[in-house]
Amino acid sequence: MRDVRTRLRVLALPLCVAVPLGVAVILNALVRPFLAEGLHGRLVRPPGSVRGGDRWWEFDAATRADHPVLTGFLHLSDGAIGMAALGLAVLAVMGLWIVERSRSRRRGTASR
Repeated sequence: MRDVRTRLRVLALPLCVAVPLGVAVILNALVRPFLAEGLHGRLVRPPGSVRGGDRWWEFDAATRADHPVLTGFLHLSDGAIGMAALGLAVLAVMGLWIVERSRSRRRGTASR
């Protein structure tokens, strides 16, 4: 049983980072373009991006009125979605660190 816990601890940190960023990649690459196409959004790509195009979609007033949450989500840029995922990963790592630290203090093996 202890071996399984050790394996899970080793995997916890990479998963805290990889899962939110992986979800953001899937959202930006597959889900958001599919949703925007279904709502007939206009793709906006600002010129002058250094590392490739950041993009978002704009919609007419009728579509925004019919689907305010969805069009608001699609109006966020890919970079904003990625940064939100990175922030979530940081919060997950901090939570993992707090849990591990509290466990080690309960056992009396806290490192100083």
